[in-house]
Amino acid sequence: MEKAGPPGAHGVPLPMVEQAAVMDLVSAGTEVAAQWRADPQAAAALVREPAAGGELSVDEILDEAVDAAVLTGLPALYEARTAPDPSAAAEFCLDAVPRIALAAALASAGVG
Repeated sequence: MEKAGPPGAHGVPLPMVEQAAVMDLVSAGTEVAAQWRADPQAAAALVREPAAGGELSVDEILDEAVDAAVLTGLPALYEARTAPDPSAAAEFCLDAVPRIALAAALASAGVG
């Protein structure tokens, strides 16, 4: 039986401070994007909390939320581009529309 060593001792490096901050930002943006459609006020609170603590800025979080929304729509647009017929392409485009619309809503959100 092996003894457990300190974290990161088994070949898995621990995140550096900068990496942890980026992971927090991505997580916050993804949560905001997921929550926005169902409850924009709750999503705005998710933006304000870390911003109030000074960990992240409102703009950083909203930018990341926009990125998260766009990245969920891009695969559907790619599939539309490679669809075998116009009807299938239209279906993929329709699937992308609400995701891209969410990105536009987040980009113009006035959370402060």
